[in-house]
Formats: sequence, structure tokens, C-alpha cells
Amino acid sequence: TEEQGTSSEVSSSAGDRDILVRAARGEDVERTPVWLMRQAGRYMAAFREYSNKYPFRYRSETPEIATELSLQCHKAYGMDGIIMFSDILTPLPTLGIDFDVIKGTGPVISTEIRNEEDVAKLKKAEDVDFDVTVPFIRQILGTLSKEAEEANTSLIGFVGAPFTLASYTIE
Repeated sequence: TEEQGTSSEVSSSAGDRDILVRAARGEDVERTPVWLMRQAGRYMAAFREYSNKYPFRYRSETPEIATELSLQCHKAYGMDGIIMFSDILTPLPTLGIDFDVIKGTGPVISTEIRNEEDVAKLKKAEDVDFDVTVPFIRQILGTLSKEAEEANTSLIGFVGAPFTLASYTIE
């Protein structure tokens, strides 16, 4: 394998597919990468049609819809990355914490976690079968990975870290 260049030299052999990832790592790149977070799609009529028709979790957990919403900005503008349409709270149901995202309100956690006993009742992360509890994630990522490869661009996903998930849950 070829050695990676030092951070003081521009890496031009890697191609555009990973320019966003290389920039995020702090490497020098041949140009500034451009991307829009999925929220930027809210101004697009096609995005709003889905928002007006389907609740948030249905959109983010239905592979065909989540894939379409993930690709809208990239298809329209050819950004340097495709951002997976999802929510930072997606892992919560795997632990037994139910939530919804209510239009005009935001996230609503319906499972009360107020003390150590409530925490002890949660499912243990190491016991979670993600293919059962969040099967849509593998499907969405698989489709978007192929789309990103064909478009010669990066795929970016995100999820809430443990502290963020706890903050939303026990507010």
C-alpha cells in the first residue's frame, strides 16, 4: 500500500470520494469540500411533501423514504457527501426507551427514566440484536453506500453519544 502523505502536503491521489473524510481528519485537501446536513433539505418542496405526509420516525425508519430523503440534496446539488436521514435518538428503542419526534414540538420521550431502578430495567447494550431492533439501519446504509460509491462521494451518518441520549431521556 502507498503511504499516506503528511498533513503538510496535499493528498490528491485519493480522489473526490473521500475529500470530506480527509478534511474532517484535518488533512490538507485540494479544495474545501461542500455538504449540507439533511436539515438543509427542509426548504425543498420534495422534502416538505414527505414531512407533511408521514411522521418523522416513519420517514427515518422506512428504508425507501429515508434513502430518498438522504439523497435529495446530493442529487439536486452534487455535494461532497450524502448525509443519512436519521435521528440521533434512533438507538433509544434498542434499550427499551420509546420516543417520537412530534412536528412543531421535537423529541418526546415516553419512557420515564428517573432513578437507578429505571436504569436497571433497561436492556443491556451488549444483549441488543441490532438486526432485530433497528433492521432498517443496515438496509438504509447498504443502499446509501452503493449510491455514494456510484456518485464517487462520502456517506455520513450520525448518532447520539451516550451522554446525549441520557440527556434527552432524563431531562
